[in-house]
Amino acid sequence: MEFSRDESGTVSAMFEPIEVDLLRQVSGQLIRMLQSIDTENPETFTLSNVSRLLPAAYPDDAEASAEFRRFTADGLLEGKIANAGTVLAGLGDEPVPDATLHDPLPVPVVLHPAQVQSWLRTLTDLRLVVADRLQVDPNGVPQLHDEESQVLGDVYDWLGMVQESLVYAIDA
Repeated sequence: MEFSRDESGTVSAMFEPIEVDLLRQVSGQLIRMLQSIDTENPETFTLSNVSRLLPAAYPDDAEASAEFRRFTADGLLEGKIANAGTVLAGLGDEPVPDATLHDPLPVPVVLHPAQVQSWLRTLTDLRLVVADRLQVDPNGVPQLHDEESQVLGDVYDWLGMVQESLVYAIDA
């Protein structure tokens, strides 16, 4: 999978069906998680995955951060949900073929210029959530090393490769 850009600014790539299925699953999970965030409850912002997605504006001033969140959290969540919805829309509604039945054909993903930023933002949000699950430290090193973490680490790395390819395509 590698994104490329044409003269009109449209960006496209060929994804394996399993990659499309994975992006659909994690984007849908992200939307459900974001919709479950209760911005009226201050305890919500102490959860590590929420604090990664909606960090404190003033890390050394809890009161100022709470006041800032009061005015911005709902709008930020709505934007994140809309961005993830754009990713889902860009993946289309076609069912993913069962790879065990035959060798499925790659799935074209075509993004118009207005969709690219939504994809980049959602890929960032997905990586932040996975990084939280892996307990990635400030140096980028996962602190969990069990069997589930290996799979999550692979997903984390793959999302980074998709994001990197998209950035290179729009920067070309």
